[in-house]
Amino acid sequence: PDINLDRLYAELSECEVISEEWGGENIFCKVSAKTGQGIDELLESLLIIAELENYRANPSRYALGTIIESKLEKGRGVVATLLVENGTLRHGDCVVAGTMYGKIRQMRNDIGKVVKEATPSTPVEIIGLSDVPSAGDKFMAFEDEKKARDIANKRLTEKTLTDRRANAN
Repeated sequence: PDINLDRLYAELSECEVISEEWGGENIFCKVSAKTGQGIDELLESLLIIAELENYRANPSRYALGTIIESKLEKGRGVVATLLVENGTLRHGDCVVAGTMYGKIRQMRNDIGKVVKEATPSTPVEIIGLSDVPSAGDKFMAFEDEKKARDIANKRLTEKTLTDRRANAN
C-alpha cells in the first residue's frame, strides 16, 4: 500500500528498463493481485504489444514450450505441466524436456479433461516422460521416440561433461 513508484521506476531505469511515462519504450501497468485493480489494463497492453510486434505462433509445426512444474505421482508416474508456446502438441508425440524424454501417454487440459491435442498458449499436463524434468526446462516434440531419446542422451552427456569440468575446478 505504501509503495514509492518513483523509486521503483528509478531502480528499473538503472537496469535500462524505462517506462513510457519517463520517455522509455516499456509499458508499465499498475496492478494489484489482491484487489484485481489494473488487470484489464494489463491484458489490453499485452494485446497491443502482441499486435505491434506481430507475435504469431505456427500451429502446424511440432510443439515447443516450457515445463511449468513436474512431479512423480504414485500410480501415474512422471506428471509434467507444460505450456505450449508454438506448434501443436498431440497425444502420442515424443517429447524431449531438458535431459528427459518420452512418449505422451496421456494429456489433460487445465480443468483435468483428457485431450488429444494442445495448441499454442495452452497449458497441459502430460504423462509419459522418462524422469522428472526441472521447472523452466524447454521441451520439444518430435516425430519418433528414437530421435527424442538420442537428443536427450546427447544433452545428458553434455551436462555430465559440464558438471565434471565444474567439479574439477
